[in-house]
Amino acid sequence: MKEKLKSRKLWMAIGGLLTVAATEWLNLSPELTEQIVGAVMIIIPAYIGGQSIVDALKEYASGKNKDQ
Repeated sequence: MKEKLKSRKLWMAIGGLLTVAATEWLNLSPELTEQIVGAVMIIIPAYIGGQSIVDALKEYASGKNKDQ
């Protein structure tokens, strides 16, 4: 369980969620809210996807080195 809490992907997802929720709590203008949510919807999935690819390649490389 502790390993899962160290996941940067998890914390990025939580941060994105909190950022979107904060736009409601702060009563920002609809235009600003739309810009913030739009940025979060692009940045967070891109980061998580990219990090997942890096993690998969690391796992693949470490498994490949064990076979040699």
